[in-house]
Formats: sequence, C-alpha cells, structure tokens
Amino acid sequence: MKNTTLCYIEQNGEYLMLHRVKKKNDENHDKWIGIGGHFEDYESPYDCVLREAKEETGLDLTALSYRGIVSFCSPNFETEQMHLFFCTGFSGTLSRDCAEGDLAWISREKLFSLPMWEGDKLFLDLLHKNVPFFSLKLVYDADGNLLSHDLRFSGEAREPLLISACLTGSPCRYDGKSKPLPEEILDALAKKYILIPVCAEILGGLPTPRIPAEIQNDRTVLRRDGADVTAAYATGADEVLRYARLTGAKTALLKARSPSCGKGNIYDGTFSGNLTDGDGITARCLSENGITVYTEEELSWLL
Repeated sequence: MKNTTLCYIEQNGEYLMLHRVKKKNDENHDKWIGIGGHFEDYESPYDCVLREAKEETGLDLTALSYRGIVSFCSPNFETEQMHLFFCTGFSGTLSRDCAEGDLAWISREKLFSLPMWEGDKLFLDLLHKNVPFFSLKLVYDADGNLLSHDLRFSGEAREPLLISACLTGSPCRYDGKSKPLPEEILDALAKKYILIPVCAEILGGLPTPRIPAEIQNDRTVLRRDGADVTAAYATGADEVLRYARLTGAKTALLKARSPSCGKGNIYDGTFSGNLTDGDGITARCLSENGITVYTEEELSWLL
C-alpha cells in the first residue's frame, strides 16, 4: 500500500488544479486533480504536502487543514491511502513550469465538468461542508468506473442531518436573503447532529437572487414570469439525495412551504400567498427514498 498527499488550494472561489498530461504511464493521465504526491522517508503527511506543493507550484502553504484519508482501490493499481488537505492561504509566486502537468485556476462552478475520477467529486463535496475528519473508501473496476464508496466520520456519535442552507444563515433564498433559525436552536442541533447544509435551487443551477417559482397542479414548477424551471428543481432534488447517500444522512430539516423543501403544504401556484396540500420537489424525492423529512415547524421531533 502506498501513501500520498492530495491538496486542494482555494482562492476567491477558484481551485488550483493540475491537468496531468506530461508524465508517461501516469495512472492519472489526462485527469484534473489537486496538488500532491508520494511520501518520502521520514515524512509526515504535513511534511509531504508542504514539500509537494512547493515542488509543483512554487507556493508555500500557510492556512492548511487536514480533512481526511481517502482509500483508492482498483485492480489496476496498488491500493493508495491519500491524505487529503484543504488550503485557503499561501505565499509565493505560482510556477508555470510543473513537471507533472499544467496548472490552472478553475472556478468551483466549472470544476465538475473537467475530466476527473468520479470519487474525487465526492470528497470535493465534503471539503465544502463543515464535516469532521473522515475516512472515504473508493472502489473502482478495471475500466475506472466507481463501484462503491464507504464514508465514515472519525470519532463521531452524531448522526448527519441535511438542513436547508437558508436555515443556517446562508443567503440563498429567492430574494437573496436567509431565514436563519435562532442561534440557540442551531447550537442545539449542532451538538446532536453533523449539519450538512444544502440548497436544492443552487445545486440545480439557479441563481441567487432569482424570480420566485411555485409548483403547479401538474407538478411543473413555473416562475412568476411563466418560465418553466421544473428541470432545475428536479436536478437540485437529485443532488440533495446524492448528498444524503454520500453522508449517510437519514433525516432532513427543510424550509417550510418552499417549492423545493416544503412538506405537507406549499404555495398553490397562483403567487397569491395561498397554500395547498403537497410537498416540495426535494422533500418528496427524499421521502420517496427513505429519508425522513421535517421542517423548522417540527423541531421538537429533532431536539
């Protein structure tokens, strides 16, 4: 088994990525990955990642956090233990002459459109979440397809809880604002659960702020100006379900009456403020896949 480091450097919403195109017989050939490499004798994970970053990029990493260990398992390669780091501060001048490949700053929005290992998308998601140190096992077949993954949070008795990001204070609602729960409620939830903030609308590709939308009688989702945004809401629901499966979350706390997250009653599609029986697109998707959904009006069930 070999040990390596892998570091993702973030600056102003962009990630320093390495396009592996220069080395022969490279198991990562033509893929985009973070910075890192193999341990040398007597190196700790921190020693290795600092050295590799300097060699590959010319940068000295400062604000560095050790986030997890990823086990890469494939019949084509020796099993690899990747020590995963995230960096938000550095000094020095970026080198443009990297022997491993081509360096480029890539926006977070474009990151997953690049050729990369499927499992990399899983742990990149985790880097954006305030989750504990984790172990992630990725199993691939001989063709490079991800067969399975197993995620464990280190030393944690708390269960993961999906929570609408607007309830945590994230300004992601249609009006560019949030609807945060009281601080004492968020603190109580955080003591009992690992909070996984999600916003289905953002994950579905919708902007913030955005024109309000409501579910119609035929379950299409229309904006107030008549534009059909059903596909974006469906995509967002699928992405939230993917987060649930990745983190092992069995419960979700969602924003009441939202066209994505409402449970039991939602706005009736007339943009008049009237309510009707029904569930939001994401709430229904989660419920149909065995995830228990609550809204902020049902907090007693969670605390």
